[in-house]
Amino acid sequence: MTYEISTRLRWMAPLLIAVLIALPGLASAGTPRIMLMGDSWAWYMWLNRSFQQALQEEGLGEFEEIGNFTAIPGSTSFQWVDEKWLEQARKELEAHPTVDIVHLSIGGNGFLRGWHGGMPDAERDKLYGQIINNIETMIKAVQSVRPGIRVAICNYDYVNASRKSTVPELNQAGMVLAGLKRDLAKRMDNVEYIQNYGLMQNHFGIPGVAKPGEVPLPGQAPDFEPFPGGLKDYGNPPEAMLDNIHLSSEGYHVLAKHCIDVLYRKWLTEPAVSLPSLASADTAKDTATATR
Repeated sequence: MTYEISTRLRWMAPLLIAVLIALPGLASAGTPRIMLMGDSWAWYMWLNRSFQQALQEEGLGEFEEIGNFTAIPGSTSFQWVDEKWLEQARKELEAHPTVDIVHLSIGGNGFLRGWHGGMPDAERDKLYGQIINNIETMIKAVQSVRPGIRVAICNYDYVNASRKSTVPELNQAGMVLAGLKRDLAKRMDNVEYIQNYGLMQNHFGIPGVAKPGEVPLPGQAPDFEPFPGGLKDYGNPPEAMLDNIHLSSEGYHVLAKHCIDVLYRKWLTEPAVSLPSLASADTAKDTATATR
């Protein structure tokens, strides 16, 4: 999630993505089970291999994530509903038949670029409705490839700066959109919502306000109480942030462990679809790669 891709990210991204594409699988030979899809919050988790490290620490090191072609920094839900983008996601799932979890991080860029302080409710609701419809389209696209595949809408945590409003106003507006994402997950099959508001505050504390562990964790399904977690009038602590919008590498590591703890451990150990053998998975991957 970002206002724009920063100057640093603009020149770093092509090089780093090229390296990741050129050297897949060197760090691990785990079975791909999770596909990271969406914007820069997904991309940074792929770049840092946040899930790979967290899965190893959680005793699930036989599994890993993919994200070369589906975690796109700066992307919006409006771009992702383009058929060419959706087809790329489908190809990745076809190339990795053992993937049965989609970690979806999306909506932040459309929100940050389209919303502003003082926005009329009707205008805001139209923007939010478009974003939610786009997310639903993305989910249906990946579900069409593999019946039973599970999708987690992984939302954002607090941000620390705003060009269009005060920070509390921005975070409050983000919570309204987050509630709509939560409701979308509730009405779709095999879709869950992961709330993250307050996660960084809980883990790192808030300087001069609260020590680690003192503020409430974000509530999870079924009631999601508290919603939000943490203290909504504060941003995230410096240790958690790379910049005012994105988490630090440690922050994304905390987020990955959170996702595993609240949802992915169960999904990884109790798969909803019949997974192919590793041999057949390798054959499918080789075939898809050759035709890409």
